[in-house]
Amino acid sequence: MITGGSAFNIKAESLRMGSFTYEECEQLWCQHTEATGQPFDSRIFPELWEDTRGQPWLVNALGYELTWRFKPARERSRLLTLEDYRSAREKLIQSRATHLDQLTDKLREPRVQRVMSALLSSEESLEIQNIAPDDQQYVEDLGLIETYPRYASATGFIVK
Repeated sequence: MITGGSAFNIKAESLRMGSFTYEECEQLWCQHTEATGQPFDSRIFPELWEDTRGQPWLVNALGYELTWRFKPARERSRLLTLEDYRSAREKLIQSRATHLDQLTDKLREPRVQRVMSALLSSEESLEIQNIAPDDQQYVEDLGLIETYPRYASATGFIVK
């Protein structure tokens, strides 16, 4: 017997969408303004970028928290301020959203620990050069690191 949802709601495959750019984060959030007329304080966007680096789930979760769960934002003529954003960010953290709990659990996986340990041990470490590309991509997909071209940094990695 099915008690809610659908028998066809089965995850057949997982697709990875890349992280948004700074501009895409701002454009996505401005779609809310276009749809509702509700403006954002432009000071939100640099902080949103620093907090998320464009990680899709996080960008959307913060937007949802700010524009739908934050009761004062239901008055669509109200400017959403940087202080409102910070409050929404704190509420999202305190909510222990399933995705955040799952991410915490992922930190216990050996492949994640290998990558993070190598990156945190030393920038010049030979361990960094021996990180398996699949493991690196997996940790990047989780939103824990960013990979830059070799010319951008000595290691090619930035730990978020």
